[in-house]
Amino acid sequence: MKYLDNAKTKTADTNERIASGNRFKRISDDVSAGTRVLRVRSDLAKTEEHYDNVKAINEQMATTETTMMSISDILVDVHSKKVIRALDDTAGEAGRNALANEIKAMREEILQFANTKYGTFYVLGGSTATAPPFTLGTNGELLYNKVSVDNILYDEINGHYYDSDSGNPIPMDDPVYADIGIGIRMQGSDVESDTAFKMSYSGLEVLGFGVNSDGISKNVYNQLAEIEKAIRANDMEKLRAYDNELVLATDKLTANLTDIGAKTNFLDTIQKGLENRIDSFNSQVNTFMGINDAEEAMNQTMNDYVLKAILQLGSNILPMSLMDYLR
Repeated sequence: MKYLDNAKTKTADTNERIASGNRFKRISDDVSAGTRVLRVRSDLAKTEEHYDNVKAINEQMATTETTMMSISDILVDVHSKKVIRALDDTAGEAGRNALANEIKAMREEILQFANTKYGTFYVLGGSTATAPPFTLGTNGELLYNKVSVDNILYDEINGHYYDSDSGNPIPMDDPVYADIGIGIRMQGSDVESDTAFKMSYSGLEVLGFGVNSDGISKNVYNQLAEIEKAIRANDMEKLRAYDNELVLATDKLTANLTDIGAKTNFLDTIQKGLENRIDSFNSQVNTFMGINDAEEAMNQTMNDYVLKAILQLGSNILPMSLMDYLR
């Protein structure tokens, strides 16, 4: 019975190692390897958390990039197709109204893209987290966090947008930074921007804000609204003026696309590096405590042989009882 118990224990231990893929389950089974495994697993857990953060930020930035590209495509289409056709004297009133209706629909698309969300985060809302950043006022004017975009200016010294009427900074438009492992540092309650990754975009950077010296809105949504009106009224001078400003706004949006493209490439590189580190740590854990498949297969075969031999021996030396005989 003693030999039988030992054979069953060895068989169970071998099967457990094969099932789990681990040579041991307690540090006391192999103190040296177990200590190394604990250290590597600690590094692995930190790296996996770092990887999850970078991956989430990368996915958000990809959503932001897609949103910007969609808005850019609309603006290019308006300039290169709709405005050019409207400037054609042969378009006629019916043709101009049709073009104006198309631009109106595209303007509504831009508003939807401007309020794109990734999870609960508005990708063009700065630090806005509770409500869509872009809404329409009572007169149909575009508002950013409840402030008319045409009334917004940028403070170069303090680095923030503000309402030209009240002089107050635009609410919920602070930059959002993330730690992606480049050594983030704080200066009081503020993040040192050169030590962190800026993951937020203000919609004002993308869609534009304020007016030019001629009083023409620099915001693409408002520009499309005026272009629509100019086409309906057959006001070619106004149409050209707003189209020129639209081209400038499109060029600025293209610059933002270049910036976010560089950021997503940077994040891709970091994410790939973290994936390689995770693979390396998993490989080290497997080296320290992983089983040798061929060796364990041989052990399993030997255990089965020994167990059967002991059972056969037991059947020969243990006497049959009366009940065994009757059965």
